Amino acid sequence: MKYDAQLNEVIKLLPTSQNVLIALPASSTVDELAAGLALFLSLEQSGKEAAIVTEGIIRVGHTNLFGVGEIQSKIPETQGGDFVVTLEGVATTGADGKGIVPSLEKLDYYTQGSNLNLVFKVIPGQKFEPTGMVSHHEGQGFKLIFVLGAANFSELGSLYNTNQQLFSVTYLVNIDNGQGNSQFGKTNVVDGTAPSISEMISQVIPALGLPVNGDIATNILSGIFAATSDLQKRNTGADTYEAVAQALRAGGQKPFRGGQGGGQQGQFQGQGNKPVNVPQQQKPTAGFDLSKVFNIPSQNDNFTVPQVVGSTPVEMEPEQQPSPEESVSGEEVVSPEDDWLTPKIFKGKGNIG
Repeated sequence: MKYDAQLNEVIKLLPTSQNVLIALPASSTVDELAAGLALFLSLEQSGKEAAIVTEGIIRVGHTNLFGVGEIQSKIPETQGGDFVVTLEGVATTGADGKGIVPSLEKLDYYTQGSNLNLVFKVIPGQKFEPTGMVSHHEGQGFKLIFVLGAANFSELGSLYNTNQQLFSVTYLVNIDNGQGNSQFGKTNVVDGTAPSISEMISQVIPALGLPVNGDIATNILSGIFAATSDLQKRNTGADTYEAVAQALRAGGQKPFRGGQGGGQQGQFQGQGNKPVNVPQQQKPTAGFDLSKVFNIPSQNDNFTVPQVVGSTPVEMEPEQQPSPEESVSGEEVVSPEDDWLTPKIFKGKGNIG
């Protein structure tokens, strides 16, 4: 895999590291959340006790990511870990720059019933007088910490500020694609050419021998598509398309972009290329519309000759029409005028019902 050389030490440590922490920046992007959740689900599926934390706000747009409900805002307490007793005010710095306890010869212990007694063998003539004693669980049980998408510790916010001891004593894996990463991990997988953290995680997970299923692959696809604007950015290269192909083969689903890129997926399914008939809106005419008052038919209606008020039309049967021989000699034949069929408004003394 692409990052095998950087992950050599992590590959050795992972089998004996039961508790693993994944820390994300305070202002996590969809890509960072998707990558972190993909790694989290893979660790869980392999039988590890994993936790994923960020003090950032989980928004509605993040709820499509698998496992998003497992994200915590504070580092959880875990079972186990090393119990440490700190004796204050007894150490100093030696000539080689390392810490020493000049008055202490050796440390021993013995049991007494259910009690454990620690014995500090003091060099004769020296004083061993601690100013205080504090006990705590070192590492809170976490043996590995993966930090994703953070250029430095400060980007983790209060997760680091309130747990500096944890981050200083636990093996730290720093995974980032930022150019300004400070290389703060014991293992640093920093690739400034990678367009997304999710693409990097798609290489890290199999390199560590961790499993990939459909949910994990879907998260990887969501992160890649979000970081590359649906594979449209210029830094989208062959490695990106290969990561997408691997995720699809593992059963991943591409993210659904409702209302983007040519309409909603599934809209008008089954209609093919059938045209949609859209009714034409009639253009309004200027002025007062008399047709609303007198029910004048439109041009599209079947035309009917209106009756003249106060008169009854007489329909002559063919046999009653006079023949040319019966016509009175010299009587003028009256032809109907051209506009006789045009509707007219007649005024009378009575009201029109």
